Amino acid sequence: MRRKVPAIALITLAAVIFACGCTGTTTTEQAEVQENVVGVLLPLTGDFAESGAASRAAVEVAAGDINDYFASIGSDHRVRLVVEDTATDPAVALEKLKALDAQGIRMVIGPGCSAELEAVRAYADAHGILIVSTMSTAPSLAIPGDNIFRLVSPDTYQADAMAYYLEEEGIAAVVPVWRGDIWGDELRNLTTTAFKAQNGTVYDGVRYTPGQKDYAGTMADLDVQVGKAIAAHGQENVCVYAVTLNEIAPIMTRAAETQNLTGVRWYGCDGNVLLGTLATPGDAARFAAQTNFTGPTFWQQNLAAAHEATFQKIQNRLGRQPDGYSLASYDALWLLTLTGTQTASAETPKLKIALTKVSDTFAGPFCNVVGLNAAGDRSTVHYCFWSVKADGDGYRWVPDAQYDIWVAGTPPVFEAIGA
Repeated sequence: MRRKVPAIALITLAAVIFACGCTGTTTTEQAEVQENVVGVLLPLTGDFAESGAASRAAVEVAAGDINDYFASIGSDHRVRLVVEDTATDPAVALEKLKALDAQGIRMVIGPGCSAELEAVRAYADAHGILIVSTMSTAPSLAIPGDNIFRLVSPDTYQADAMAYYLEEEGIAAVVPVWRGDIWGDELRNLTTTAFKAQNGTVYDGVRYTPGQKDYAGTMADLDVQVGKAIAAHGQENVCVYAVTLNEIAPIMTRAAETQNLTGVRWYGCDGNVLLGTLATPGDAARFAAQTNFTGPTFWQQNLAAAHEATFQKIQNRLGRQPDGYSLASYDALWLLTLTGTQTASAETPKLKIALTKVSDTFAGPFCNVVGLNAAGDRSTVHYCFWSVKADGDGYRWVPDAQYDIWVAGTPPVFEAIGA
């Protein structure tokens, strides 16, 4: 017989487990296991593979913690993951969602970038599949009433945060280089618009094609524009703003061969901050440190520090520092699993009601209370700015500042870390 545990009890006990770091103590399995199957669509290969690997490590740690937690309270619920690789390809993401649908899976974490989410959204709506996204931030995908819920804020807020930070840094002119897809185009447009609103100057920049194999021509074009910006504004007042995914590494390798790109500051975004390749000795990491490469990612520094035991488990499984997307993925599995315990129905409307109610109460270790808005997106805003620094013979990511908006419509709270 199914043992039903009230939502508030599950959420309260989950908070205790988080506080204790989910030690892994288990008890004997119940005779009748109520298995909650969650699909996970992640870019384990392709241009977003580093973030995909980080999120996979996080959801696997979360699955172990959740099952240990259920066992510790005598619940017969368990969670099982079905992980699929989207290859950072929208067409592949859709095919993998169809494969999960064929298995009867109704709750899914993923897919990766916004281009992938755009490709699967209509199918998810038409086939009653609930999707919790932890990596898509394109504002155009904030659609009320659809089956998509996003635990990270749309890029309208990231653009404002970046423009705010650039002003704090004394930057007068920005030359963007960006990925030519729905996410890259929107973030570039939003950020440059926000920067112009602060009386900053924006050059045309260079748009490149996803999947591009060589960036020599792209960097040559960027170098010319940066040279013009330096002549007009002075080297110390000019920056490159890079809206990229993992391809930031070959971009920087080519940039190091140019005349002007090594002499100005470089800033990034949530698609390239905390990448392991930029903290691994090599040409890209050397260039990143030389240009003091800095950018924001979804992150609450105080929560990551407060839940060090869980954070460390994810880091140990991954073999490097996890990114903000992966921490959101950890919380996403808890959110979906607790949602699944609150209704025996697989009907999408009932699952959506349950998820919304749980998200209003459940405080995950890294996302806290999500507080979804009318479009099903996170309503609070949290970014941490990180920089690449030389560290002896190696390199590491160092947190610089925290940018938060705790209530929609209120001014941001900006605080230097360590100040």
